[in-house]
Amino acid sequence: MVLCLLALPIFAILGLFSLKYRKLAKESLDCMFRTVTLRKCRSGLDERIKSDVTGKLMKVSPRIARGFYKNYKLISWILILLFIWATYISAIGVYNYYAYGNCNGENSSEFCILNPTGTGEKHIRDLAEQYGVDADKLIKCFEENSNLGERECLTYCLDKI
Repeated sequence: MVLCLLALPIFAILGLFSLKYRKLAKESLDCMFRTVTLRKCRSGLDERIKSDVTGKLMKVSPRIARGFYKNYKLISWILILLFIWATYISAIGVYNYYAYGNCNGENSSEFCILNPTGTGEKHIRDLAEQYGVDADKLIKCFEENSNLGERECLTYCLDKI
């Protein structure tokens, strides 16, 4: 039952590309609403998922498959909590990137997957102040040469400006 909550966003995204997943997304939506209202799913989607995963695990290890089958609800809840936690952390990262130009907060220069070069706008403005150049020109140069690493880009842009 709980896995329907996790299946909905996954099947909804996959449903954009395949009719098979659109049908599963509709089933998981129905199942999710029934689960939230503490009713049993009519579609049997949760049982099909449980059976499919258990069947695949049987090929690998019957002992693991038995453990999965017995602890299906607990595993489902763990997956739901991990999904919600990952969504929350991702939302914080996107907000920080939008607000500060870095995934990790205002005064951070740590790696940000949304900006792999590590060159957030605040960081570039600090570099511009450090080297005594116009910050807007340096930001524009960094954007135009984002294929370079930070040091190469900085060297190129300082020579250009």
